[in-house]
Amino acid sequence: MRPNSSAPRVMPVVSVLFGAPEAMEAVLPGLVGFFGPPALRSGEYPFDMSDYYRPEMGEGLRRCWLCFSVLRDPSELTAWKTLTCDLERTMSRGGRRTANLDPGYLDHGKLVLASLKEAPDKVYMGRGVWAHTCLRYRFGDFTGPDHSFPDFLDGRFNDFFRQAKEVYKRLLREPLQSDGKPGI
Repeated sequence: MRPNSSAPRVMPVVSVLFGAPEAMEAVLPGLVGFFGPPALRSGEYPFDMSDYYRPEMGEGLRRCWLCFSVLRDPSELTAWKTLTCDLERTMSRGGRRTANLDPGYLDHGKLVLASLKEAPDKVYMGRGVWAHTCLRYRFGDFTGPDHSFPDFLDGRFNDFFRQAKEVYKRLLREPLQSDGKPGI
């Protein structure tokens, strides 16, 4: 049996972790230039369950989610991480990042984020990038697998991703143009 030559399209998602509001706004043009227009933007969530980024990025960190309207092939995840790492470097000040960008995708059953850190529960994608399933969709809601991060496990993002899943389903129903982008 031959493998399927194409995977179902997914909705690109980027987690933006930032301190200063201007850092959030500064990354938008680069993300939109690559991924296209956002289909959905979350409110800001406190990043209050880890001190991991505090030495580099300071106090009072927040997270915002962006979901993009041009559906893509999930095999592009490694390229998305490379792009966001380049954006982080461009936005850095004094050798310190002003924003942490974690690209990923949403499909019918999960939220996957790209990572540069190896772990037993992550799948290697190539070029130093691992895929990490952070949320699963089951029985009408999102849940964090036991290996996920504390802010995924506490359910704070579930309402947003239920809404994003509805947008994703709507985008899947839109016809494709010859360039692979949703038509009008």
